[in-house]
Amino acid sequence: MNRKIKLILGISAWTFITAIIIFSFAASCSQPEQIEPAASEDGMLLNDNLVAIKEGDGNITIKNTETGEVTAEKIKFDWTSASPNDSLGVFCSDGKRGYYNSYTGKIVVEAQYRRAWIFSEGLAAVQKNGQIGFINQKGEVVIPFRYPYHGNPLTEFIFKNGHCVVADTTGKCGIINRKGEWTIQPKYDNIDAYEEYVIASSAGIRKQMTYDEKIVNSFVVDNISVLTFTETERYENKDGEIVYLDKEVKTGLFSYRVGGRCGLMDANCRRLTEPLYSRIIAVDRNMYRALLLDNYSEVIINAKGEVMK
Repeated sequence: MNRKIKLILGISAWTFITAIIIFSFAASCSQPEQIEPAASEDGMLLNDNLVAIKEGDGNITIKNTETGEVTAEKIKFDWTSASPNDSLGVFCSDGKRGYYNSYTGKIVVEAQYRRAWIFSEGLAAVQKNGQIGFINQKGEVVIPFRYPYHGNPLTEFIFKNGHCVVADTTGKCGIINRKGEWTIQPKYDNIDAYEEYVIASSAGIRKQMTYDEKIVNSFVVDNISVLTFTETERYENKDGEIVYLDKEVKTGLFSYRVGGRCGLMDANCRRLTEPLYSRIIAVDRNMYRALLLDNYSEVIINAKGEVMK
């Protein structure tokens, strides 16, 4: 009898322990997972009272731990500005993008855009119906939706020093100010903008100009390299053996590179060809292999830059 009682008590104890383990596991699975502190350190949330809680479906809830208020639900962080003056971050919800305040955690601009960029200098680029426009921090459209989205090189759409690179409907690049006015007309293939000037490319030619379109340098190169060829010389060493030695010989000409294209230049900085080739290889002082832009076909040019027929 005692043996039966002990057996029953043992089974009951194991059943009880198993139930506790199962309950604890189920409870832990149902609890939302708090994102690691690194999410806040990366600038997604700029208030120590705000926490980001990751739900089971991958969405995020923002909660204020001091007030207990849930400020945003079912969103995903996208990106935010590193500037303390532009505190609105981009979030995604149901495939659309909007903006939230990194300090309060509250939604400021509802998710409604196909693409959205960070705020810079009080403006942010957003895409709607295939076109790019710019809004202010209230969500008001400041510069109308009239610029096409081309991806690279127009990946930023971010104002810097009061200027932004955009394209017109033909795909040509220019620069606008914060009023949406062209300061550099859209007639270039690409524009790299810097604080005091821009480098504008068109038909393989790069120009340095100011923001009011005054030319500083009409021809800017990316790189210049000396063109050499290998010449084999025959020697007899001290033991009377014949040896051959390869020697690099300078041609006196140079290959200049502009926007991924090469041209031929002499020692007086005179362009012998326009940048029409992907690569130029010296064969000897008067013969050069010029690889075309398809990176397969090539022509032979002489030391004057003339194509040999």
